[in-house]
Amino acid sequence: MTPAPLVSVGLPVYNGAEHLAEALDGVLDQDLEDFEVIVCDNASSDATAEIARGYAARDARIRYHRNERNLGLAGNFNKAFQLAGGKYFKWWAHDDWHPRNLLSRTTEVLEADPSAVLCATGVAIMDDDGEVFEEWRPEGDLLTPPPHVRFHRLLWTLGETHPLFSVMRADALARTPQYRPFVGGDRVLLAQLIIMGGFAGVPDLMHYYRQARMRPGAKRDPDKPSQAEILDPANKGKLPSRTWRLCYEHLRLVAAAPVGPREKLAMTGDVLARFGVRDARLLAAEAYHSGRILASRAVARGSA
Repeated sequence: MTPAPLVSVGLPVYNGAEHLAEALDGVLDQDLEDFEVIVCDNASSDATAEIARGYAARDARIRYHRNERNLGLAGNFNKAFQLAGGKYFKWWAHDDWHPRNLLSRTTEVLEADPSAVLCATGVAIMDDDGEVFEEWRPEGDLLTPPPHVRFHRLLWTLGETHPLFSVMRADALARTPQYRPFVGGDRVLLAQLIIMGGFAGVPDLMHYYRQARMRPGAKRDPDKPSQAEILDPANKGKLPSRTWRLCYEHLRLVAAAPVGPREKLAMTGDVLARFGVRDARLLAAEAYHSGRILASRAVARGSA
């Protein structure tokens, strides 16, 4: 029997032929040799399958899996993890780039500190041309304080969910529902992980994240699926409830957290202040738009 690798790299992809080869080259160039790569193809209609199969045929560390249907982004991320067997796990986006010492550097940190559930790095955000236009680094100490303090700091300092692409302990991720298919599901996953253990951080820019830059005068493509539909096609037509859902899901995490009554009270206050007070306008807007949608649907049914 082949021994389990130290690191499993899950590479979820959907119609990513343009950048997939570059991403796979970046994984295979890592100076850590003990890893596997799971390319999880979400029923792509471009040349993704051909590229991935070609790499898998040349390098035994690469496995190719193709979903029979589009599971949505969240479902495909989870499938990549479920196929993994390593001690550590990392989601590697098909259009991102990392320096060759990413896996060795982050696993060294995790091996040295068993209390950390993941190791995040600095992030360079680049546009479609590869030009870096923004940087992100882990803020504050999310490693050494007790769970309720880590939870507080994550809620109030996490601007973006870049730590989702950290190198994680696979056994910790396996004790969560993983990436749930609603807008903000990545935030809830990170909140659950921060309760379970600390987030270690490497400030160096080791994740080059590709993000389309909004150009002056650019307009949203009306035919492009919503973020909720991208996460799961079954979300089409559902009412807008991101902030309400985030508040509810974080309160559920607090209720199940293995902390004392005082700590739970503090964490509950954090959730209500973060989503109920600071985002009160979003709650009101979501309620208003949901009401309008329900009213228009009632009118449509009445006139049918």
